[in-house]
Amino acid sequence: MKELDYVQIGKRIKIKRKEMELTQERLSELIDVSPSYISEIERGNSICSLATISNICYALHTSLDYLVFGITESNSDQTFTEVLKSVPEKNHKLFIDLCENISNSLK
Repeated sequence: MKELDYVQIGKRIKIKRKEMELTQERLSELIDVSPSYISEIERGNSICSLATISNICYALHTSLDYLVFGITESNSDQTFTEVLKSVPEKNHKLFIDLCENISNSLK
């Protein structure tokens, strides 16, 4: 299992926050945490709960995929290809079929 890179997660949060022209103080108000906690998260010094990261996603109008894994529309094909390569070749068809079924159920 791949470990999460909390420093990269924090960097992506900071990038999105600055794109939205929000201060750490304002983001902390939006998600009801302290400004110092936002600072800790952005530096990768604190591991936040799923609820907190979900609230950050909502406040920053971004996806969990982007904040946690750095996946965007522009790099999703590459990400899918990398994941597919990690699956044994004999299971590629099954993996693709599963992805299509999941996609159809989310529509």
